[in-house]
Amino acid sequence: MNYREYLGTTTHSGDEVLGDWRWLIGSHLQLWHVTKAGDAFLCDPADGSIHMLDTVSGTVERIAANELEFESAMASARVVGKWLMPTVVDGQAALGMRPGPNECLSFKRPPALGGQLDPENLECCNIPIHFSIAGQIHRQIKHLPPGTPIDIKIEPPMFARTRPWWKFW
Repeated sequence: MNYREYLGTTTHSGDEVLGDWRWLIGSHLQLWHVTKAGDAFLCDPADGSIHMLDTVSGTVERIAANELEFESAMASARVVGKWLMPTVVDGQAALGMRPGPNECLSFKRPPALGGQLDPENLECCNIPIHFSIAGQIHRQIKHLPPGTPIDIKIEPPMFARTRPWWKFW
């Protein structure tokens, strides 16, 4: 299996994609790849290590010391299954849902808010919007015990909240 077919493509900058996750990943991790399943691989330019941002669990984990170790890990079907979720991506493709450029799979109702891990709860979504909404939700619920009633406020994506330098109003 060629794992690269489960990587998404985006023309958006890393800041556009990761802006609403900086509270968790810090400013040093940079976008390396997005997955069609809606997660991201990040690179630490200081040491070359590779990290995975899981948008369902709202966690980031160091998964490889460098790109070579990452490529080696991708030879394992178990690792590919865990990191890229090909069964989910292929299952949605069989239903006619294939993320195009600048898109990934996203939950209509995120599991963090009680949504089901179900094919009918998935849709194709713009990558920056997917990452922005997931990041905002996880930031707002990170300290709440499970089952707490919540009122979520979704703001424009982080990259859209700043006024261009040339606008004075």
